[in-house]
Amino acid sequence: MAQCLDAIENEHLLPAAECAVTVDHVSSTVLDGQRGFGQVAGQRAMHLAVEKAARSGVAAVAARNCYHSGRLGSYAAWAAKRGFVALVMVNAGGGGQTVAPFGGLARRLATNPIAIAAPSNGDFPVVLDIATSVAPEGKVRSCHQRGEPVPSGWIVDDEGRPTTNTDDFYSAGGALLPLGGSAGHKGFGLALLIDILAGALSGAGCCREEVVDARDGMLVIAIDIARYTSPQAFGEHVRRLIGYVKSSPTVPGVEEVLVPGELEHRCQMIRSRHGIQVDEATWLALEAASRARGVAAPKPSKSILAGPHVAADRSAAEGAAVDPMTAGVVT
Repeated sequence: MAQCLDAIENEHLLPAAECAVTVDHVSSTVLDGQRGFGQVAGQRAMHLAVEKAARSGVAAVAARNCYHSGRLGSYAAWAAKRGFVALVMVNAGGGGQTVAPFGGLARRLATNPIAIAAPSNGDFPVVLDIATSVAPEGKVRSCHQRGEPVPSGWIVDDEGRPTTNTDDFYSAGGALLPLGGSAGHKGFGLALLIDILAGALSGAGCCREEVVDARDGMLVIAIDIARYTSPQAFGEHVRRLIGYVKSSPTVPGVEEVLVPGELEHRCQMIRSRHGIQVDEATWLALEAASRARGVAAPKPSKSILAGPHVAADRSAAEGAAVDPMTAGVVT
């Protein structure tokens, strides 16, 4: 929130901007976010993709010139709950370079996330929502704000040496590593293709030498399951797959196998009952931002530090936000 307020004051983010349709065909559209909230552009892009896919079977919507797009899984899950398979991918239009290529040590790519969702005939859709780096930059920032080291294998310093000190990332030119560890060529390759599909195809642009502000490019794809098979049969296939996968014996120290989207669903249920917990540094930043603008900060209902009622993994519990598609509490 404090980051958005600064962006508004610096006119990097124009909160009153409206998405403009620049290209429109039967099964494809290009949107210009006009430097507005990426959540607004993402929501409109997914709505359009679903509407067009309902008529043509498959539809793709690209968007460019958007501020930060938020949690991609929200858009994909919204479509999945309506009977569509959905894919969402985002780059930063050539900005936000924080990730080193596999075998390199200098920042050359953004974290370039991707989300894929499908209906399941269960309590929640299957939702894969990942950065193509080992971790999102936001999780590094959370550790930095708490004065904690990041896990080993997340970042390197400016000479390519492994480090857990976030100062090496924020002050000394270090970089995030691509997803995959010793097989990081996989995360790197995925990030590169997302940069192309979300950046070049939308017109947002790809990573390059010029220093540019991070303005998201997005590609949203919706597939109408009913054009291929019975939605009920599709969901039953997915439901049985989930049950089969979860029936696997677990390795020592692991209580159960979780499928993509399951942990987030549990966090949503917990936070819907108990509220969203915020780390102390973030809360203090929000209070400072409120004071600077003459707005009274709300009083937290409970301790602002992570509490015992949040039973899910802490890393998944960080970064909760309002779901831009449903206004529900999500991770």
